[in-house]
Amino acid sequence: MLTTQANPKPVESNSRYKSYSPSALTSAYRRVKEDGIPVRRASKLYKVPRSTLSDRVRGIVDPDTVVMGKLPLFDQFQESKLVSHLKKMASFGYGYTRQECVDLASDFAVKLGIRTKSKPLSMKWIRGFLSRWPEMKVLKPHGLEFASAKMTNETNVVEYFDNLEKCMRKHNMMDKPHLIFNVDEKGMSIDNNPPCVVESSDYKVQAVTSGKGKTITILGCGSASGVSIPPYFVYPGKRMNRDLLIGASPGADGTMSDSGWSNTEVFRKYLESHFCKFVPARHDEKILLLLDGHRSHVAVDLADWAIRNSIVLFVLPAHTSHLLQPLEVACYGPFDRIYSALCHKIMRETSAAIYIYNICDIACETYKQALCAENLQSAFRKTGIYPLDREAIQKEYLVPTEVFENQVVTDVDEGCASDATVERGVYTV
Repeated sequence: MLTTQANPKPVESNSRYKSYSPSALTSAYRRVKEDGIPVRRASKLYKVPRSTLSDRVRGIVDPDTVVMGKLPLFDQFQESKLVSHLKKMASFGYGYTRQECVDLASDFAVKLGIRTKSKPLSMKWIRGFLSRWPEMKVLKPHGLEFASAKMTNETNVVEYFDNLEKCMRKHNMMDKPHLIFNVDEKGMSIDNNPPCVVESSDYKVQAVTSGKGKTITILGCGSASGVSIPPYFVYPGKRMNRDLLIGASPGADGTMSDSGWSNTEVFRKYLESHFCKFVPARHDEKILLLLDGHRSHVAVDLADWAIRNSIVLFVLPAHTSHLLQPLEVACYGPFDRIYSALCHKIMRETSAAIYIYNICDIACETYKQALCAENLQSAFRKTGIYPLDREAIQKEYLVPTEVFENQVVTDVDEGCASDATVERGVYTV
């Protein structure tokens, strides 16, 4: 039964009084004093209140005063040093929590002689600090594996684009997006992660899930032109049961493995009996297939098979999929969200659990939406593959590797091809 609240009142939002940073106010003040631009123009340019800027320009308020009421513990210069340090460490992938920021500021205050060790700062300080610096926010960062942070450096990325451009020019693929493909695996769990829901603020509600189950892998593939290859499922078990594919989209197929994960035999079967069936017809043209260096992808016999079938296997640098692999960058994120939402909807509407015999139907619908033409084209564009664009990879994403610049990198992915390949990861015919 639906329940309603009599005359519900909307909750008023807490709008922030000061939505500009001290550095913006200082910059605006300097432009007026040093460059002679009008106060009105400077206030619009730096997005600070005109009256606030005008009071400082006319000498009514000291230019170094950035808050009303009691002055903060640190002056603007000292706080700007803290801001710069916090931003830099966050860009390296080692950001501070709120409590760690408080501890850091306490140590800084002790060194400056404006605080004693017996009187450390409290969480009240960080709240005031964040209100004075609106550009600083408490956010949950994306996880970055240690190996990925270590290997995703500018040298590797530049070398990768050099090899990619050389390969594409050699095989005349610079203007042929329909011949450029990316293949990657995606693990799915029956125990889906519930999506965000609209709920009461009185208590934290629960979401019913199917419980723990074995992993099922889906092999996905798409081209730079926006054409997706039908999904290929890998179920855990010994003997394939066609009932597992009930509700599958046209062209979808599957096989079995002991663990439910892909391996060399599964990947070989996928290429020979599935991938080749759906790639576009071509005369003397080759197919460029980009893939990561997983050991199941780079077996010697697969390289020989690719040569015979006019397929160029281009292996991405180890531990760089989060930046360079199209499906990982722009398709599998939406896949997770859509899959969780569909599972949640089905369980709510049918009161049925997600299990191995109905997951194919859900996954195919998810695959169709996540690997749509728009997402695939965006994926190859964001990774700089098509159109070829070295500037597509933002420099900020390479900053974490600076921590390891003075260290010798000795660990290399065992599945990544090295001496067995031609042109550093490219199998050529």
